[in-house]
Amino acid sequence: MTDENTSTIIVNIRGLLGEKDGVKIEFEEELLVEDGEFLLDDVSYKIVRIIDEDVEYPLVYVVVMDILSQT
Repeated sequence: MTDENTSTIIVNIRGLLGEKDGVKIEFEEELLVEDGEFLLDDVSYKIVRIIDEDVEYPLVYVVVMDILSQT
């Protein structure tokens, strides 16, 4: 059995289109790197920029890479 001790933090996800509000989600801290990619609700995102100074929650700016399925 593997011991998975992953640390999560709350981040504020935003796109690059100037949205005023972001979406707060729990994110695995080890995956929080610029140029990293992740999946959320069948959508693949790429992290473009992370701002974590002087903010309550880190701001993570993303672009959509691919939509995996549509219902």
